[in-house]
Amino acid sequence: MSLKKILSDRQTWAGLGLIVGLSIILGLASHPRLVKRFIAGEFKQTFILKENYPQLVFISLPEAEDAWSRRQAVFLDSRSREDFNRGHIPGAVSVPFEELKMGDEGLLALIPDSPEIVIYCEGGDCQASLSLARILDSRGFRNLRVFLGGWAEWTQSGLPVETNAAE
Repeated sequence: MSLKKILSDRQTWAGLGLIVGLSIILGLASHPRLVKRFIAGEFKQTFILKENYPQLVFISLPEAEDAWSRRQAVFLDSRSREDFNRGHIPGAVSVPFEELKMGDEGLLALIPDSPEIVIYCEGGDCQASLSLARILDSRGFRNLRVFLGGWAEWTQSGLPVETNAAE
């Protein structure tokens, strides 16, 4: 059967429609909590439009490692202080997003001058680095980089880590 004949066949389109419809129904039925969270607008803050945040660049593990090894950027760890103390990228500064969100503006004074700022969190579905990047952008910080792989990807790759065991 030729492609032209297949594309003009009503049964083909009906079958495709059925497959798509069932996929949507099964997807909604399989993930009701995600659907509720989406409807509640919970994911709205995770989207970043380039025109709204022109200073923000997403970087990969090799780019983060390169910036770290060349000492050309300051790294900001947006995870909790407890997580930071258990382990972080060597030389990183702890700027816990949750503490900043609760009003601890003094954390911004801890950020040293640097040509670039690399922000990371746990990685995966962690949104703290993106949220911190938005705040820093609104406060006039420039040359912001978000390392989405975060702590998880850094450690899984066997890269150097530092701890604050005494704290």
